[in-house]
Amino acid sequence: MPKKPETKNISTGFESSVQNEFIMKYRYKVVKVYELNKYDFIKKDKKVLFPLRVFMKHENESDEEHLAECLRLVENLDDKDFYYLTVECIRKLYSSDKFEKVNKMIKEEIYMSSALFKDPYEYGMEKGIEKGIKQELVKNVSKLLTKKFGVLPSEIRMKIDNSGVYNLEIIMDEILSLEKLEDVFKFLG
Repeated sequence: MPKKPETKNISTGFESSVQNEFIMKYRYKVVKVYELNKYDFIKKDKKVLFPLRVFMKHENESDEEHLAECLRLVENLDDKDFYYLTVECIRKLYSSDKFEKVNKMIKEEIYMSSALFKDPYEYGMEKGIEKGIKQELVKNVSKLLTKKFGVLPSEIRMKIDNSGVYNLEIIMDEILSLEKLEDVFKFLG
């Protein structure tokens, strides 16, 4: 279970004044979501609060069971924004290593069909840019290594093709200091 958030000094209102005259006063109730029973919102059909259920207590379930149940609840709703918001709440609540385990439960097609999800064209464009950057790095690393050491063995060409951008950038930075072709292997993993 995620640790209970610190709730020190939570304001219960807002006051604004100009020259000692109140121009706005607003009071609100702070709700400690992590103390609420997540099933109460299902019974009352308060769909607007469904994404916040990930923050609510779940004593008889593991975190994974709790999150899987929260995702199942919103995955069949007509409005896919509830699914998107539930996933985003999970991202905020859990550390990235814990989220990777949960990531397998997330149905990407539902998540991406939300109106809140970035336009698929933009998403595809970003992925295309990343792929283009990698292809350019592969081409340049191969070209520079060939100039420095001659024809590259197929084993090295294959490893270069399968390397990540980070490793390829390191090779680009270190290419002048490489004394023999075998030195490349320490950067290719």
